[in-house]
Amino acid sequence: MAARSRAPPPDLDPEGFELEADLIRVLANPKRLMIVDLLGRGARTVTEIADRLNLSLQNTSQHLRVMRDRGIVRAHRDGHEVRYALMNPVISESCRLVRRSLLSGVRAHSTRIAWRKSSVAQARALRDTEVGRVRPPIPALT
Repeated sequence: MAARSRAPPPDLDPEGFELEADLIRVLANPKRLMIVDLLGRGARTVTEIADRLNLSLQNTSQHLRVMRDRGIVRAHRDGHEVRYALMNPVISESCRLVRRSLLSGVRAHSTRIAWRKSSVAQARALRDTEVGRVRPPIPALT
């Protein structure tokens, strides 16, 4: 039996996968994903982000600090305001593609389930009618 090599294949970059896993851990929060989506459309202040996403300023600032520390967003002073932007707009597009893929899968799955349920109900009704199992309605007592 041949010994297995410990080195990953040359086309797999372990460091790249570590970076990707770290990014996914940071973005594994719906509010942060909403912030990424919003910043994908342009730079915003903390107040603009908080107002748009119906978050408190403190909570918004905390999310932005985590994402800034990980290099996902950057802060830029513009006069008296601090505007936040994505370091790399590809992050927003990547998240949008993942979300679109997940939602289309969910919608397709729920459509299949609804179709199956209606098909099963129709098949049972047909079977019950053919076999004579359909009971007549109970007459109302008056």
